[in-house]
Amino acid sequence: MEPTLVDGDRVLVDLWTLRRRAPRPGEVVVLSGPGDEPLVKRVAREPYFGSETYPPPTIPSESALEPAFIVLGDNRGASRDSREFGRVPQHCLRGRVLWRYWPVSRWGSIE
Repeated sequence: MEPTLVDGDRVLVDLWTLRRRAPRPGEVVVLSGPGDEPLVKRVAREPYFGSETYPPPTIPSESALEPAFIVLGDNRGASRDSREFGRVPQHCLRGRVLWRYWPVSRWGSIE
């Protein structure tokens, strides 16, 4: 997620909001990726006609009606994201990243 987050950053994660509503485009979320690997990604806007295509999902949904989201890393060239493993079902989203508290020099909200 560089440059937004770098190795060693410590963040506060809201674990409750995404239980009540779907993530909004642009929000940074913690999710369980393929093989339950913890990942931090940004929720993308839905693709529009002519946009890039994504592979079929590798993470199974719990039901046919469960929404799934496109998640992308901020560092496009070096990111494992929906371009590699497809859409992520809502049950895999663990929480919203809200605030960086360490290092103190980079203290602030995550946007």
